[in-house]
Amino acid sequence: MKVKSVYIYLLVAVVLLTFVMRIYLSFQTPHFEMGEAYFTYRQVDSIQEGFLPSYVDDLSYSGRTRIFPPVYYYLLSVFSLFVGTSIALKIIPNVLASFLVVIVYFIVLEMTRKKDIALFSSFAAGFIPVFFAGTVNSASIMSLTIPLIFYLVYCFIRIRDRKFLYQFLFFSFILTLTSAISFLFVFALLIYLMLVKLEYKVHSKLEVEVILFVTFMSLWINILIYKKAFLFHSYALIWQNIPSQILDSFFQQVDVLGSVSGIGLIPLLFGVYAVYRYMFKERDKSTYLLMAFALAVAVLLWFRLITLDIGLIFLGAILVILLGQSLNLMFKYIELSKVSRFSYLFWACLVVLLCMTSVLPSVARGSVSVYDSVNQDEIDALLWLRESTPKNSVILASVGEGNMITAVAKRRNVADDDFILIRAPEDIFEDIDAIYTSILKINAVELLNRYSVDYIYFSPRSAKEFGVSDLRFAEPDCFDLVHNSSVLVYEVKCEVKVS
Repeated sequence: MKVKSVYIYLLVAVVLLTFVMRIYLSFQTPHFEMGEAYFTYRQVDSIQEGFLPSYVDDLSYSGRTRIFPPVYYYLLSVFSLFVGTSIALKIIPNVLASFLVVIVYFIVLEMTRKKDIALFSSFAAGFIPVFFAGTVNSASIMSLTIPLIFYLVYCFIRIRDRKFLYQFLFFSFILTLTSAISFLFVFALLIYLMLVKLEYKVHSKLEVEVILFVTFMSLWINILIYKKAFLFHSYALIWQNIPSQILDSFFQQVDVLGSVSGIGLIPLLFGVYAVYRYMFKERDKSTYLLMAFALAVAVLLWFRLITLDIGLIFLGAILVILLGQSLNLMFKYIELSKVSRFSYLFWACLVVLLCMTSVLPSVARGSVSVYDSVNQDEIDALLWLRESTPKNSVILASVGEGNMITAVAKRRNVADDDFILIRAPEDIFEDIDAIYTSILKINAVELLNRYSVDYIYFSPRSAKEFGVSDLRFAEPDCFDLVHNSSVLVYEVKCEVKVS
């Protein structure tokens, strides 16, 4: 058997291992993580029903306009036609995330020309703990954007080949229509131009022209998409109009231990070493491109323009590729030494360490995310709301549970975690908190009437979030307990009339 074929078979095995582990964990529950998955579920259903996402949403905030790029949801809706929405949201994001393994293999192979190093790096790419756990059961858009961005990196490395130039331009356009994270991609390319100018003094004319074209294209498309939001929010759009009460929980500070466990010890150590070597001793434009991405992520994290998890996902993928560069330098040194015949022992140690510090933490984190997914009692309560309440009912739930109300119960919510084009979200969030923590019935009823609430959804998640064990104001004369399990549903029967 040819050596080339062996590596291809091993690469396929790594991809299958990554995908099988993801699917096994994801199907441990028929449901999803709370949050983004149920927003995605609703958009896919909306496309199936009317060929458009729910840009005009009668259910979110009891009626509002949404703004977001649509490509990811159209992609999922195509597959959901054949296997159903729930199965599509389980399988397709994990398929897309598994493609990162292949992309990293070819990037590292292009940079090092070493198939064994490329294969090891691709194995590490399949088990970046923060990416694995964050996409295994959440139908996260990062399942598409991360592989897509790093395929663009591969195309840019080979941009002198005309077919990769065309692919780079096409997929840059697709990325802009997929996620607002495209601004990070453009920012990194501009930093790359700066790094190359500092090191090489001159730029490739082709690279400059392509980067400028992609920059202006991305800027133009994002202005078209978010123009209304820019006018509505001004600079607050940068932080997605998130209420000040929860801004800190969305944009967490960097935690060193959490970052190490989220990225993986081996990619972190070897990746940082590669940055050091190529910053001070070596020269390589492909490595500068990756360093530009790392610097862009660091700047955006510093100014709290992206969440910590998104930043760690990008850094994890970048460091996995730079891991290949460090291994290439290390094995070049080993080949010149007297221990070269024991190189297989180095590989064995690396594989064991990677399994201990990346693979096992990925599986552990993935298991936790599956365990914390929406449970059957929550789904039963939501289905009860769908089947037993009038279609125009307004349901009060926590902000994090708002998308479940619209996607599963198909009823209006008071709020969810999409704050763009929402006026005074701080006041809404404060009112929701005041209702759940209220002791006085009249105060709670007054606030419930303000939002025309018909039913209150009270789950263990709500209890934990608001620090209460029950709704102390929910007396039988005004609040009828209509669904009783670990999740309680109360019907609001009273009004406060102003004379």
